[in-house]
Amino acid sequence: MEEVGTLIIGAGIAGSSLAMHLADLGEQEIVVVDPDLAGVRSSSELNAGGVRATWWREVNIEMCAHSIEYYRRHAEEFGFREKGYLWLYGPELWPGAVEHAEIQNALGWPVELLTADEVVARWPIIDNKDGIAGATFSLRDGLISPHAVKEHYRSQARAKGVEFRDRRLAVGMERVGATASLVTLRHLEDGPAAYRSLEGPSEDGHREVLRLRRIVNAAGPWAAEIARLMGAPVHSRAVRRQISVFASQDVDLSGQGMIVDTTGVYFHHESGNLLLGGYSPPGDPPSYDFTYDGAAFFEAEIWPRLAARISGMDRLDHVRGWAGLYALTPDNSAILGRVEGLDNAFEIHSFSGRGIMQSYAAGLALAELIATGRHQTFRRAERLDASRFGRGQKELEDLHI
Repeated sequence: MEEVGTLIIGAGIAGSSLAMHLADLGEQEIVVVDPDLAGVRSSSELNAGGVRATWWREVNIEMCAHSIEYYRRHAEEFGFREKGYLWLYGPELWPGAVEHAEIQNALGWPVELLTADEVVARWPIIDNKDGIAGATFSLRDGLISPHAVKEHYRSQARAKGVEFRDRRLAVGMERVGATASLVTLRHLEDGPAAYRSLEGPSEDGHREVLRLRRIVNAAGPWAAEIARLMGAPVHSRAVRRQISVFASQDVDLSGQGMIVDTTGVYFHHESGNLLLGGYSPPGDPPSYDFTYDGAAFFEAEIWPRLAARISGMDRLDHVRGWAGLYALTPDNSAILGRVEGLDNAFEIHSFSGRGIMQSYAAGLALAELIATGRHQTFRRAERLDASRFGRGQKELEDLHI
C-alpha cells in the first residue's frame, strides 16, 4: 500500500497554491488528486477574473492585497491588468463603505470615496446616477487570468517534486481515533463524469487505497462531500453563479476595470466589443447545477440593470455564457485551518467567490500552519479556522456579490 506524506484533495487554485508553498517550505511526498485536472467544472476556471482587496474584514483585505502584489510581480504571465474596481453603493451599504474605507487605507490598500456627481464626471458612460449614494474606487484592484495563475502554481510545485494525479475521486476514508489513516480513490476514465457521483454512489472504475500521514481538503464546491467522508463538520454549500458575455457597439469599456452596480450586477470589458457581466440572484438554493440559462438569464437579470444605469447599454447582443459554483460559508469568508476532530487533517476551501483573489496568500498561510504549527506571515488567518462557527466568532463579509 502506498504511503503519502501530504495528500491534497482538490487541484483547483487553492490546492495548487498550497502544494507550491508546501514544497517551497521543504515538505516532501506531496500528492494532489483531482477528478478533473483540466478544470471543466472548476470554480478556478468558471469565474469573472476580477481580483480586489476592497473587502470589509481585515483578514480578507490583508490576504487579497498580499496575493495581488504577487500577481503584479508576474503581471505579464498572469495577464494582470491593474485597472481598478469602481463600486457603486445604494443608501443601505454606503455608510459601511465609508467606515471600511478607513480600514482598507490603514492596511495599505488605497480606496477613494466618491460622490455620485464625481462618478458621472469621471465615468461619463454612467449617465444615470439614480440610487447612487456614493462609490469607492480602488485603483490597485484589477482583472486577471485565473487559469494562468493556477498553472503557475502547478508548474512551480511540480518543479519541486509535487505529483498531480488526474481522474482520482475520493470515495472513502478511514479514521483511527482522531487520525485520518486511509483514503480510497476511484479512478475515472472521464474527468467530468466524476461529478455524477454527487447524484448517487457509483462502483465504476478501479480503486486504490493510500495510507496517509496528513490530508488536506481543498475540494472547492465539493469540500462538503470530503468533510462528510472525514466525519467532520460541514460548514459550506455550493451555489450556482451565472456569467454572460455580450456585445455592444455603443459602449467602450476597454480602458476600465470592473464596475459593480448598486443592483449587484458586475461587468467589465472582455475583448474587442465584448463585455462580461454577472449577477447572483438572492436566495439561489444549494446545488451542483452547471446549467447556463442562456439569453433568458441575460435578458431578465443583467441587461435591464445595465441599461438602467448606462443608456448606451440599451442595445446589447447576447453571445454566450456559463455557470459555475461558489462555495459559500455562513459568514461569506473562507475556511482555512485544521479540521475539527482530526489531528492530521487540514482544510482550505469555500472562499465564497474570492478564491483567485486570495489564493497566493491563503496557500502560504495554510502551508506555514502545516509545516511549522502556527500562522506566521498572516496571524489573522487564525480567524478563518472552521471552529469559529462553534464559537460564534464569524468573519462576516458583507461586501459580497
